[in-house]
Amino acid sequence: MPPIRVTDESRGVAWTLDLDRNDLLPGQLAKARVHIEVQRDVEARGLVAALIATEHWQFRRRQGSGKNARTVTVTEHDELRRVPVMLLGPTTLRKGEVRDFDFELPVLPLGPASLNATVSGLAWELEVKLDVPNGMDSAIVTPIRVLQPTALLRAGVVRVGQFALFGSAESATEGARGTLELDPVPLCVGQPFTGRLTIETDKPQKLQEIRVEIRVKATSTVPNGLEEEITAWAGQVLGKSELPAGTRTIELAGELPSRDLPTIELPHGRTDATVHLILARPWARDPHVVRDVAICSTTEL
Repeated sequence: MPPIRVTDESRGVAWTLDLDRNDLLPGQLAKARVHIEVQRDVEARGLVAALIATEHWQFRRRQGSGKNARTVTVTEHDELRRVPVMLLGPTTLRKGEVRDFDFELPVLPLGPASLNATVSGLAWELEVKLDVPNGMDSAIVTPIRVLQPTALLRAGVVRVGQFALFGSAESATEGARGTLELDPVPLCVGQPFTGRLTIETDKPQKLQEIRVEIRVKATSTVPNGLEEEITAWAGQVLGKSELPAGTRTIELAGELPSRDLPTIELPHGRTDATVHLILARPWARDPHVVRDVAICSTTEL
């Protein structure tokens, strides 16, 4: 990924922040450089850089009583992590002064990774600020991503479905059984994947289509917490046809979008991913053959 540059002006200081990359790997060092141009005298307790993680989650709450009672959706936020590094101690910066600082920030080994969902999510940002006593701090802030590596999922740090890390898994529904092979496992956001579907039916089936969907369920795990199901990818693997009784093998390929939807556990939420093989039938309920899957956001680790 190319380097990132962010500029801003805040309370008498012009800031330029350069990052080697804004998608960070757990357990690695994030390298950056900050350039400041002071437009007025500033007394500061120090110059501090920090990686900050903020979790959010949603739940239902009953408000009021009697006829005025109603149920509302509440979104709560909590600063889950703050990893600071002191770049400069107590100092006085004079008007016209220009300073540059190269620095490194440790990314926590277990993240947690960025999650972009509504009912449960986690956002990271990098903040560099002049800590001003008895006054408003001058700062530059930019959003960043912390990635969910394959290694953390395979190490069992995050709970995943029983067959989520198997290259091949079987499932069954009314009148049909399916084996779905995926490569790679786990799947990775923003990356291509291939698969092979072997489906066995007890009798001929008249179908509108066979569709495969990769779904991510985000759950707020607090009392009265909300859930949402996100279709991360969908593709038709067979059009309108009559599927004869017996066994048939179908190849498929696709690419997950770059949205941060990794398999993750947070203090107030989690995600789970599944693959749905949908036999779309005319004027009848569509059977689903479902298997677990896990999703990472980088294969670098």
